[in-house]
Amino acid sequence: MGEEMKEWDIADISIRLQLGPIDDSAMDLVVKTRNISLGLAPPGTPLAAGSISMKEETSAKDCIYWPAIALSDTDRRNRIFKAAEKALERAINTKANDIGFFTMGLEVARIPSWEIAEEIVKAVVAHGKNHSSLLKINLIASTPTQVSSFEFALNNWQILP
Repeated sequence: MGEEMKEWDIADISIRLQLGPIDDSAMDLVVKTRNISLGLAPPGTPLAAGSISMKEETSAKDCIYWPAIALSDTDRRNRIFKAAEKALERAINTKANDIGFFTMGLEVARIPSWEIAEEIVKAVVAHGKNHSSLLKINLIASTPTQVSSFEFALNNWQILP
């Protein structure tokens, strides 16, 4: 199991950060990985024939997936933000109270940890300004480096670019 959980409050939303793996069965909605290249395909072809990709399993009530993304994608930050934003909207539309963002696949794809953390936290902050009914957001990182990047983003969300 993962390490101890750390918590932040942003706009009445409890944000929990934890190093995985964790059991997601109690979560209403999770965002996980499907078809994210492990970086073995030529640049610009993250899902090329013969490349290796991964898919995370889930026991949550509902699951959506990160978009196919690779380090070579110049718009990867925007794609992470938009995917997080879409997941938060879906959580509201389905009356979910508890959502989990799992970053293992993005990390395995070698997307910089600070980019992942900043874009997810920016989406959460933007969402929180709408006085959401969403109560809990779980950020599940698979490396201590990603935990550190989330801690920085959560402690400094007011100054994120």
